[in-house]
Amino acid sequence: MSDRADKMKMVSKLPTLSADKSAQKIQAAFRTHQARLKLKKQAAWQIHEKLEYSSEQTESKLKDMFEKLLKASDLLSPSVTKLLQKAGLPVEEQELLRLTNPDSITVEPTYQGPRIDGQITRQTFVDLIDAFRKGQILHEKYVCKILHQARAILKSLPNFNHIDLSNLHHIFIIGDLHGQLADLLHIFSENGLPANDNAYIFNGDFVDRGNNSVEVILLLMIALILNPSSVFLNRGNHEDIMVTVRYGFQNEVNQKYGRRKASLLDLFKDIFSWLPLYSFVDAGKSRFIIMHGGISDRINLKKLNSITRNRYISIEVPPPSRQGGKKLTEEEDNEYRQVQDLFWSDPDPHGRLGCRKNDARKMACFFGSDITEQFLKRYNLSMIIRSHQVKQEGYEYTHDGKVLTVFSASNYCGGSNWGAILQWDYNDEEPRIISYKILAVEMTKLSFNKKVTLFEDPAYHSLIEKIMTNKSILQKEFERADGNRTEHLPLTIWADIMAKVLQLDLPWLTLRTRLVQEDSQGIIYKTMFDEFILDNSKFQMSNTGIMEDLYMWKDMLLTLFNLIDYNHSGFISRNEFADVIKLILHGENGTDEVNEAYIDELSSAMDFDKNGKIDINEFLESFRIVHVKTSKNLDDRINKVEQPNGNTTKKYVESSGKKSRKL
Repeated sequence: MSDRADKMKMVSKLPTLSADKSAQKIQAAFRTHQARLKLKKQAAWQIHEKLEYSSEQTESKLKDMFEKLLKASDLLSPSVTKLLQKAGLPVEEQELLRLTNPDSITVEPTYQGPRIDGQITRQTFVDLIDAFRKGQILHEKYVCKILHQARAILKSLPNFNHIDLSNLHHIFIIGDLHGQLADLLHIFSENGLPANDNAYIFNGDFVDRGNNSVEVILLLMIALILNPSSVFLNRGNHEDIMVTVRYGFQNEVNQKYGRRKASLLDLFKDIFSWLPLYSFVDAGKSRFIIMHGGISDRINLKKLNSITRNRYISIEVPPPSRQGGKKLTEEEDNEYRQVQDLFWSDPDPHGRLGCRKNDARKMACFFGSDITEQFLKRYNLSMIIRSHQVKQEGYEYTHDGKVLTVFSASNYCGGSNWGAILQWDYNDEEPRIISYKILAVEMTKLSFNKKVTLFEDPAYHSLIEKIMTNKSILQKEFERADGNRTEHLPLTIWADIMAKVLQLDLPWLTLRTRLVQEDSQGIIYKTMFDEFILDNSKFQMSNTGIMEDLYMWKDMLLTLFNLIDYNHSGFISRNEFADVIKLILHGENGTDEVNEAYIDELSSAMDFDKNGKIDINEFLESFRIVHVKTSKNLDDRINKVEQPNGNTTKKYVESSGKKSRKL
């Protein structure tokens, strides 16, 4: 108790502060706190301003980059003339490029066939389908243009295609086509043209036997050029210049391109040698391999993945030895036999085990179910898909369902077989088989309705793109014709507007059921745009004007993306992005500005999910954003001025005297 009393006395002896002095100290502390808060807010605002300004600067740089990309598309395009200027090309390649350089080939004034002016686009694809259907022959200038662009892609590919269905979601697997154009067009009309989200693999034997081998391979090359990350080609035993002498392709080239047949055949021969050897597919729950012929007990995929595949100009004739002379070393001979087996082997027709000489073909082997089991187990695969043999139903399972043959040329060589293709979806454990048989009908004599059916997918999608590009104009014309604001139009007036705005003479009355809704009062014209939006699961592009811009620029943007993505991975890597930035901006902004920090700033701005690479959705979204920003900045310069009568008018505020320009 005494201790407690002493402590209380000690406390009581502390000096006491008056109420006034306490209040002054509290006020001073509060003012200091307020001042600090103010400084903190000012600092935060300055940081915000700097970040916002930095963002504006980055978007401005992106806009500048896209403008230069669009202008520089020719600079980025593979050019034979540019290749010839490179030092160090082998003499043989220089001669091939010189003789097949499209820049040096003149188109005669009498030529009436299809043309390819500028970039190869999806519209080029559709136009050539229509021209080939009518029997038109493409001029050799454009043939060389297509083949050289495809050659540049093929040379950059590894020995096998690695296909990941987690990105592609599904793939169509096409067997032998053998120059049968009608079968290829049927496949496209039923399943859609190749696209980033509609992948195809063509498993060899594109040429020979049929009458349109040139047209078939040209369409496949264009599909590869437009969609290098979703179109895959395997070499077949008929992609061999020695085989084509006997089975028709060389004769077809001679007949269609007599003046330049030798150089064109040399170019085809070279392209054949660059085709990948096989494809490996990761389908989630399944992993399978696709090759044209088959396997043997000597197949070693690791070895095949490292060979120089373009040495094998012909699979029938061994290449020269690397040691000099014609006789191959033991190791070289083993490599050559493996390549033969991939293209020429068949499952044993008598169900025998092991491997034995393929007496029917005089090369490669027959392989038994035990060889299949060993191969699948060794490489952790579930199935082998191959082609190479005509089948009555277009397909056939062998080796307890572990080997599936698919053959896509129906009525082959005048026979009555069905053609078939496979569709394999991600996480499916087996494919869906689609069989068909093309009737012997002259395509040039089909009725219009039959043509619409035959080309429904490409024609329909092209028409939708045309409608979306002209959406604003169509809406204005519909509203102008709808004087009573009923949101309905008579059928004939709607059809007249469609024909006038789109400049297309089509049977609109027939097509209306695919495009717009109607009721007893007529066409409900606003419904025409309800479902036609750019499908993009990653980014929602809701701005109508920007959607129209994207449709207008889509072909060019996809072409630019594929040119920048020079290893055809489906993504633009940081190195690929850096190369193109340095190319298009060199001498424009000054070399000191195009530094690593500048490149990192732009690539990071386009890489929305920050995974270190830019996919096609991010590329398109970046283009959209700079368009939106351009439009927004213009709107910000429109000041609303309140008038005395309460009405609002708009005026444009002059900024720097420069007119804003749309990409």
